[in-house]
Amino acid sequence: MGKAISLLRPPEQPPREGASERGMMELRKRPRPRLLDPDFVSSPPPTPPRKRPRKQAAAAAAVENPAPSKRAKLCGSYYIGSPVVGLQPTRCFRLAAPVTRVSFVPRSRVPFNWYEPDMWTEVAKYLHGADLVHLAATCHWFLHLLFGDDSIWCYAFFRDLSLRTDDPRILKLLIPRPFHRSWRLLYVNAFNNTHAYCFRQPGKHIEWFRIGGFLMDTSRMLLTATLALPRGMPPADENPLFSISLTGACLLTNVRPGIWIADMHMVRCPVCNFKKCKGTMQVLDARHCELYLEKKFKDGTWEYEDLGSHFSDGPLDTAGAAIFNRDHIHTPHIGNILNAKSWIRERSNLLPRARFTPIAVAMNSNLKPNHGLLSKFKAMRYSRDREIVSVRITQQLL
Repeated sequence: MGKAISLLRPPEQPPREGASERGMMELRKRPRPRLLDPDFVSSPPPTPPRKRPRKQAAAAAAVENPAPSKRAKLCGSYYIGSPVVGLQPTRCFRLAAPVTRVSFVPRSRVPFNWYEPDMWTEVAKYLHGADLVHLAATCHWFLHLLFGDDSIWCYAFFRDLSLRTDDPRILKLLIPRPFHRSWRLLYVNAFNNTHAYCFRQPGKHIEWFRIGGFLMDTSRMLLTATLALPRGMPPADENPLFSISLTGACLLTNVRPGIWIADMHMVRCPVCNFKKCKGTMQVLDARHCELYLEKKFKDGTWEYEDLGSHFSDGPLDTAGAAIFNRDHIHTPHIGNILNAKSWIRERSNLLPRARFTPIAVAMNSNLKPNHGLLSKFKAMRYSRDREIVSVRITQQLL
């Protein structure tokens, strides 16, 4: 064994000159290479960088790590850990979907509130009374909004009565309701298809239609059996019988102020009681908006009293009646009523027609051949202070 090892060694050579001075070179062992896993080969970890001054380090970092581009920002970076200890993790990038460029910067907004009282109050102004009741039945919030706030019903009440005008002088006539009434109750009693003949003489009633509403800011009301003002204003007497028989008009001075509603009715004439009688008469009926809420009116305690009658002798082509607010008869709104040719029907058309303004109301009908017209004036008074709460003008052919 020793000989074999000695044979492998090279023969010794004589030392050169100067070798003794420099000394002989020593043999050193070569370091063994690091053992690696044959199944997974990766690059060794990078050596730590040398220490550099701050300025040089910042410049080198800018060169080595440039600013990421806009496209790189869109990609999400993910790190996958290495299963072998000592190996560096691998970085993986996933390309995101392109994002459309917008011209505004999104900001945080207040969430939309579906239950906004101001918004639904404005929407309710365009709904009919039946629609408001259906809306109130959806949930407790709408029930509290519609039945707790009377302003919506007040707006619907004036809207459906067509009490709207651009004249600021007429807008001052809007009289507030008494405090013991509700606009909702006033609306229900005004638009529930109830009329005066539902409580009295329903068998003689034929048909009716709503004319509209008008305002009484004072206690003086003028009634006429024609579509013209009398030449001389009738006196303000407690007994208007003389003025009615002479001029066909009367002035009432104890009328309840407020909002009045006018209807036109067609009823059977009181001359005979036969149901097959074709004789009819027209009635202009006006009432205070709170009349149907009074118990004494419903139970029949209050009755109409006759104020007088006016007879027009000779054949007539038309039959008309009107009610005016006495303190505003000189306003332009009265001219729309008195100019009958602009709104009455043609002579061959026998259907009745009505016209109203915020301070007056009138009706007109073309007549068949006749021998005269009988007009009667009636009024209903409040039991306490004797205020007039309803008036009627009936016209019957003879």
